[in-house]
Amino acid sequence: MTSFYTGNPNTVTAPAGGVCMMGGRTENDNAMRWFLNRAQGGDVLVMRASGSDGYNDYLFSELGSSVNSVETLVFSGVTEDAAIVAKIDAAEAIWFAGGNQGKYVEYWKDNSIEDALQRAINRNVVIGGTSAGMAILGEFVWTGETIVTNFLSIPFLQGKITDTHFSERSRMDRLLGFIEETGAKGIAADEYTAICMDPSGLARVFGDEANDDIAFFIDESFEVISVKGTANGSASFDLSAW
Repeated sequence: MTSFYTGNPNTVTAPAGGVCMMGGRTENDNAMRWFLNRAQGGDVLVMRASGSDGYNDYLFSELGSSVNSVETLVFSGVTEDAAIVAKIDAAEAIWFAGGNQGKYVEYWKDNSIEDALQRAINRNVVIGGTSAGMAILGEFVWTGETIVTNFLSIPFLQGKITDTHFSERSRMDRLLGFIEETGAKGIAADEYTAICMDPSGLARVFGDEANDDIAFFIDESFEVISVKGTANGSASFDLSAW
């Protein structure tokens, strides 16, 4: 495991919770500000299985949202190092980078990393991810080979399966197949779209209003509700009433 650290020694704040899900291309800056602001000036932990420190400066200094530190952990295999668990336990925000969600499941499921991530969710840490990082947030997770369950348990995402790069890769039929197989509801995002859900279950959709940046909410009967993103996230969908 490799670490890249930017910022100050750990501090403790009271995060505001919530979930930020992105469709897989360039991050939406306003949605990332939403994510960072909910850390309440605390410490951000980026978890990934490839790449390096590309998020550090972007999250720490380029968006104008004050956080105490940003640390990126690049995993190369299964580890239950107590120092890594302690970093998860100390974070106020956790971001899962894109890449290969199968590796995330392989490296973190059914061990002390998963336990620490669940503790973070339970203590109201704001979490989020893009592409593969969004793919692991529902109750049902497509690994690239199979669908697994019993990974992370996130309020309002139980009974859900997520998908990304959605319109760009014509994944509607794939997601409908997942829904038919699991009985889950589906949440999907186009590549430049972000879905930011507060702890009440209200999801705001961010995107470029000049483009088709759309979030899709699909129930077990295959009814599709599409919400076009806006620059300030004014478009919304209430997951608590769905």
